[in-house]
Amino acid sequence: MRLVAVIIFLSLSLSAQIIEAEYRVGYGLFGKVGNSKAFFEKKDRIYRIRVVAKATGFAKVLSGGRVEIYESRGKVIDGILVPLVYKKEKITSNKYESKLYKFDHENRKIYLRTIYIKNGKTDKDVKEVLKYYAKEDVLSLYFNLKKYFEKEKKEHYTFFAVGGNRKDGRVDVEIPKGKKLQKLRRLMGNIEGKYLTVTLNQKIFASKKGELFIVMDSDGITKKALLKDVVLFGDITGKLVRKRVVGE
Repeated sequence: MRLVAVIIFLSLSLSAQIIEAEYRVGYGLFGKVGNSKAFFEKKDRIYRIRVVAKATGFAKVLSGGRVEIYESRGKVIDGILVPLVYKKEKITSNKYESKLYKFDHENRKIYLRTIYIKNGKTDKDVKEVLKYYAKEDVLSLYFNLKKYFEKEKKEHYTFFAVGGNRKDGRVDVEIPKGKKLQKLRRLMGNIEGKYLTVTLNQKIFASKKGELFIVMDSDGITKKALLKDVVLFGDITGKLVRKRVVGE
C-alpha cells in the first residue's frame, strides 16, 4: 500500500496556481488495488502539496482499510519549493502512525516527531533530530525537478531529500538516452512524454532500490509510473485518470 502513494510522485510545473491529479494503481494479477489523489497549491509564495492514497477492493480488506496521507508545506523562493514541514500519516481500522518533520534550514537540522497509536492508546511518542540534513522532502523535490533540469542538462542527477534513502536521503534521477530510452518506451507502452528513472535508494516490496519508471506530459504531470517485477505478481503501475490545472 505504501507504493500507492510513492508511485504517483509528481514533477509539476510551478506556472500553475492549483493542480489536481487522480491516479489508478494496479498490481499485476490483482488488477486495481488503490487510487490516489494529489493536490498542489501556490499562493503568495506559500505552497502546499497533499497526496492521499487509499486501498480499494481486495487490497482494502487485507490492509484494514489503509489510508496514507503525505503533505509538504513551505515557501517558494526564486521558483524553488523550500519545505518547512513534511508529514506522513498511515491510518488503518485500529492503528495510526504519524511522522512530522520540521526543517531548520538556517541551522541545517531536521526535527522528527513520531506518534504511534493502537486501539485508541498512544504506544509511541518520540522526538529526535535526524542524523542528516536535506533541503527538500521527496514531494517538494519532485515538484522542483523541472527547474533543476532547466538549470543543468545532465543524464544523471543525485539529490538528497527526506523520504529518500533512510541514511542520508539520497535520491537518484536518470534521463535515459539511446537504447535505454527505447527499451523504457516499449516497457511503458510508447506513451508520449518525458521519461525518467527515479531511484529512492530504499527497499519497496521486492525492489531493493525502489526504482521507479516515470513518464511526464508537457505540463510536467506524471502520466504513468511503474515499479517492475514485484514479488511474484508482476508490475505495480500508477496511471493518470484525471487532471485539473488552474493557471495564475
